[in-house]
Amino acid sequence: NTYSNQADFYNITYKVYNITAFIHSHFTENISLESISREFFISSYYLSHQFKRITGFTLTDYVQLTRVRNAQTLLLSTDLSIAEIAFQCGFSSFSQFNRAFNKFMHQAPSSFRKSAKIAAAQSSTSS
Repeated sequence: NTYSNQADFYNITYKVYNITAFIHSHFTENISLESISREFFISSYYLSHQFKRITGFTLTDYVQLTRVRNAQTLLLSTDLSIAEIAFQCGFSSFSQFNRAFNKFMHQAPSSFRKSAKIAAAQSSTSS
């Protein structure tokens, strides 16, 4: 039945978008595939496959990317230590944060912050 398949597709797509919204508002908390599955009453196996199909990311990568994006904002807008930023953004360890940041940004958090400060200084002297 085509109608049934479309309804299922829209239902899981809607649920995945609700899950991404949940991740964005709870990224500082301990989030796992199992906890999300329980929260949204969906099998972890099914969620894992559908989340990847719809977003292009594994759930774990999406959570880490959300945390890294928020860490970028803090690196640029605060003088907090990198370790403080890591923990504020929901990473359980400094090394986990460094690995995730390198994975998505292809540089260390300290290099990112330093590059941004140099770029800001150069743009303010050329203005």
